[in-house]
Amino acid sequence: MFELKNKAIFLADAHENEQRDGFLRFLLALKEAEIECEQLILMGDIFDLLVGEISATHHFAKPYIELLEGLSARIEIIYLEGNHDFNLSKFFKQVKVIPIQKQPLNLQCKQRLKFTERSLNLEYKTTEFFNLQALKLSHGDIFLKFFLGLALRSLRGHFLLSVLNLLDRLTKNSLSNKIKKNQTKKNLFYKIDNFDDLARQRFKHYDVKNELVIEGHYHQNFMLNEDEIKYINLPSFAYKESFFVVECCQ
Repeated sequence: MFELKNKAIFLADAHENEQRDGFLRFLLALKEAEIECEQLILMGDIFDLLVGEISATHHFAKPYIELLEGLSARIEIIYLEGNHDFNLSKFFKQVKVIPIQKQPLNLQCKQRLKFTERSLNLEYKTTEFFNLQALKLSHGDIFLKFFLGLALRSLRGHFLLSVLNLLDRLTKNSLSNKIKKNQTKKNLFYKIDNFDDLARQRFKHYDVKNELVIEGHYHQNFMLNEDEIKYINLPSFAYKESFFVVECCQ
């Protein structure tokens, strides 16, 4: 079982692509010790598109993968796969990859935690959670309706992706280029109406008590900190390059 370390960093939805390099600068800041931590928890969709079987997605991610592997010599890095980056185990030896099938991830923690949102140069807000027993982590695209979940599982299957990769190569990467182009047009920063209701529904799926549920995926930078419901939806790092630093309190 994993254990939350003091000053751990949670970062989600960087959606890194050829026009966006904030996560690369973040990793370089870690490398140069401009940011210090003992544990980095990546909550999925770190890349706009990175799939183990799709060779056209590998070249762009290579310097990131090398940086993450190098940083793993002194930082524990946990990478929860998302819906844009999956089947990643082939890329990493030191980074601990958590596939969607193994989510939610259970993380032991202190009973009292302080979450501070910050970026490379700014600190925004601090929220304190009490009486915790553990954390439950997922990218956020779990507990879906049956047919949607089945479709997504099929799309992540090795055989289908291998066939798609062959077609992509035969068409000079036209399929992967179209997906990446469409991704650049997406609005990553909109607010979801009535997200409070959705967050409460999401929390119920985890069937927990005195545990903090943390998700990415929705990009809402939203918290519920109540006696019976403790939930965080992380901000999209792609928006204002913010992440959370966690202080474990006695």
